[in-house]
Amino acid sequence: MLLASATIEIEADQASVFDLFTTEAGLCRWMASEATVDLRPGGAFRWVHDNGVAAAGRFTAVEPHDRVSFTYGWEAGPFADMGPGSSTVEVSFDVTDTGTRVTVEHSGVPSEFVEAHQGGWSYFLGLLSRVARGAELSGARLPTAPGQER
Repeated sequence: MLLASATIEIEADQASVFDLFTTEAGLCRWMASEATVDLRPGGAFRWVHDNGVAAAGRFTAVEPHDRVSFTYGWEAGPFADMGPGSSTVEVSFDVTDTGTRVTVEHSGVPSEFVEAHQGGWSYFLGLLSRVARGAELSGARLPTAPGQER
């Protein structure tokens, strides 16, 4: 099991970025077509991507505006062998001179899925940054590997 990670600097305040990452309405603005979030240690989350594939898990730590961690996995789709709760995601939200640095560290990822998850987190953090700076997204919000059609 390995680590997939991604970091981005976002020109937006820490509380706003944290809320986009940890609320149902926020997640549906940049990552998911639907989401449920019970933001407390032990609380469950589930988000569904535009292709209908859902990720799910439970929060293990919540430090409002600073950090959140949760178990993570997929209910179906190309990563179904990595079921809900089979890996752990730690997300930190650090205040910078220009806004917020978001760092995702996703541990326990099977080696055959590390590259896809690292690319996925990088892609989605880019969308998070756009939305945090005021953009409205339209169309499918899914990364596409070279040579693949949506």
